[in-house]
Order: sequence, then structure tokens, then C-alpha cells
Amino acid sequence: MYFARPIEWVRQSRFRYVVVLVSAITVTMVLSFCFAYFQTTGRALINQLDELVLQEATVINEGAQLGRMDAYEERVRQDPRRVKPTGIFSADGHRVSGNVQQFPSGLALDMPPRQVSIVRTDQTPPRQQRARAVARHLPDGNILFVGWSTADNEQAASMVERGLLFGLVPVLTLGLTAAVFFGLNAQRRVNEMQIRIAQIVAGDLKQRLPYRNARDPLDNLAQIVNGMLDEMQTFIEDLAAVGDDIAHDLRTPLARVRIGLERARRNADSLEDLQGATDRAISGIDHAISIVTAILRIREIEQTRRLQAFDEVELAGLVQEVGDLYEPIAEEKQLTLTVRANVNVLVYGDRDLIFEAVANLVDNAVKFTPEGGKIDVDLVVEDERKVLRVSDTGPGVEESERNLLVQRFYRSDRSRHTRGLGLGLTLVAAITKLHSFRFDVLPTEGFTAEITFPQRPHD
Repeated sequence: MYFARPIEWVRQSRFRYVVVLVSAITVTMVLSFCFAYFQTTGRALINQLDELVLQEATVINEGAQLGRMDAYEERVRQDPRRVKPTGIFSADGHRVSGNVQQFPSGLALDMPPRQVSIVRTDQTPPRQQRARAVARHLPDGNILFVGWSTADNEQAASMVERGLLFGLVPVLTLGLTAAVFFGLNAQRRVNEMQIRIAQIVAGDLKQRLPYRNARDPLDNLAQIVNGMLDEMQTFIEDLAAVGDDIAHDLRTPLARVRIGLERARRNADSLEDLQGATDRAISGIDHAISIVTAILRIREIEQTRRLQAFDEVELAGLVQEVGDLYEPIAEEKQLTLTVRANVNVLVYGDRDLIFEAVANLVDNAVKFTPEGGKIDVDLVVEDERKVLRVSDTGPGVEESERNLLVQRFYRSDRSRHTRGLGLGLTLVAAITKLHSFRFDVLPTEGFTAEITFPQRPHD
């Protein structure tokens, strides 16, 4: 599958990175071996050999001028590695002594050393040898030949060449193998992701991108995308549930409106009867509009479109304003509304939304607390926790219902016989989630809701 489309994995970044790395290593090795090669065959070593040749030729020549050939004989005798070709030749080029078969042609007398090729006589069979050599006149008219083999240099250069060859082949082989492996592996994982994405696009929202829990860019990307897919699945499922809930809740008021209008058309005997039916229809339609408006409001908050309005909010004054707003309503129902907000609490958020959340909690308490009951609104700091608590002496809710109260359209026994949409606490939950506050319904007598505000960095 992968070899059928080579361009896809060749273009993978991992393949290119490995190729670049292998190329860099190869270039470094070639440069290093070239440096070593030129060091073994270059001018520096040649100069060293030339100095040795000149020094020994000078010593032998000076001894000959004193009538002593000890240095010459010692050089011929002490040459176990066969690297010191030495000889004496007559003026016409015939060999007199030494281990060199014949005087090399082209070697000028009393000139600097140069490269020559000679045949040694101390090996069986005689072997040709390359050397750096000089020729000097001796006092008796003969010619002194002194050389030094370059075989060691040539052998070192040959070793460098072989090292470069045998070093590059494994590096290139392993490098290209690694590049192909990483390229194919990355392409395989990309193909797996493409298959999963195609399934998600086709409607299977439970599919997630595969990852191996490794510190790898693809794994990190897969985990981020999976988190996004989790949120999207939740939003889509919520949206589908909202649609079902809206359809269910709108069906009843709209059906009532239709039945009422049909009855009025069939049974109305006067203008007053028609007006009454129209008023009831308008009320039912307003109720349906309120449901849609509340749902859109919650959706707007959940989609965090109000973040640009965030600023410092002083809660004590805000809570007191909510208390002043609902005090007349509580008095009308013969309820005791007590607001205690004597601590200085600052939070970061949208003041209007926070006001709306607190107002919904108080409105909920006023709505469901029977006459003669009591409502307490407290802004307190407890054990370094900043808390807004709204409690009432109403019927409360069962423990099994507490987590259900924030669901859209949920109606507990507490509110079963009270007019409303069942969206008040859902709106509070959406606002607190937007602000990263915590919202809880506490297991107390009556009904108690609590918003916990996070600690600010400078608190």
C-alpha cells in the first residue's frame, strides 16, 4: 500500500529530517577522512621524510670526508623494515655497494629530495619501492644515494580510503533504512488518522484518533484533537437533546393555543369570547417564545461570546442590588429575605452575567418558598473560600435529583406545580462554568445553592 505511493511518505517531514541528518553525517565523515588522507599524503609528511633524508645524507657525507663510512654501513645494516634504501654508485652509474639495484634515472646530484622509484636488492625476489631520495658527491668521486620509503604514507592513505568506503556504506545504508522506516511509519499513522477522520465525518462521533501515549508530535496532536472531538460530541449531543426538549416543550403550549383557537372559532358567541381566546393564545405563544429565548441565552453563554466584557466585579454591592430588587416581591409573598454581604470580594468576570446568575438563584428561592418562609443570601469567606450561598425554607430536593437540576427543562417535585421553564438553574450553571466558578446544590434542609469563587493570584 505504501510502496504504491512513494511520494506520500517521501514527503513526510520525518523522512526529510532523517535524510538531512544522514547527509550531514556523511559530509562530516567525508571531510574528516579527506583531512586525514591529505595529512598522510600531504606536504607535511613529505617534508618530514625529506628532512630525515637530508640529515642522514649529510652525516654520511661528512663521515666520508673524514675517511669513515660507519654511518653508511650502519644505515645499510640496520634496516629491518626495508624503508631506508641506500647505495653507492660510480660516476658512470654502476652499483658499487648498498641495497639499491641501480641508480634511478632523473635524480639530479646535490639537489633537494625528490620522488623516485628504485629496486631493492636485499629482498627475494627484488622488489620495486617508491621513496624520497637525494644524491650527493663523495670525496672519492663516487655518488651517494640516500632515500626513505613512502610505503608507510601510502599504506596509511590506503587505510583512510578503505575506512571512508567501509564507514560511508553502513552509515548511508542505516540512514536510508531509518528514513524509509520513519517515513512509512508516519505515513501509516497518518493513514490511520485519515480513516478515523473519515468515519467521524460520516457521522460516527464516537471515533477518536489513535495515539500511543508517547512524547511524539503526532500523539500530542491526536490527544488535542480527541479533546476537541469530546467537546464537539458533547455539544452536538446537547444540541440534539435541546432540539428534542424544545420540540417536546413547545408541543404542549402550541397544541393548547391551537385547540383554544379552534374552540373559539367553533363556539364563540361574542366578541368578548374571541378576545379571551386570543389573549390565551398570545399567552401560550409568549410562553413558547420564552422557552426559545432562554435556550438561545444559555447557548450564547456556553459558547463564551461574552468574554470581552470581563472586568473586576465587586460582589458585595452586586448581591445587595439583587436583594433590593427582590425584596418587594418577597414581601408580597410574605417572605423574609435577608441579605448579608459585608465582606469585600472581588472577582473577574462579566458583571451582568454574574448579576443574572445571582438573580436566578434568588428568584428560584422566592418562587418555590411557601408563604411565611425565609430566604437567606450570604456572601462569606470561609476557610479562605469565597462563597455566595442562597438558602430557603422551601420543600428542597431529593439527593438523587441534585445533579439533574442543572439539566434543561428538568422539573423536580419542588417545582412541579409552579409555573416556569425549568431553565433557571441551567442558566446559573452555564454562567458559573463560563467564569470557572463552582456551582453546587448542598444537602441541607430546604434548598441551598452555593457558588464558590476561585482565589485570585494576588489574594
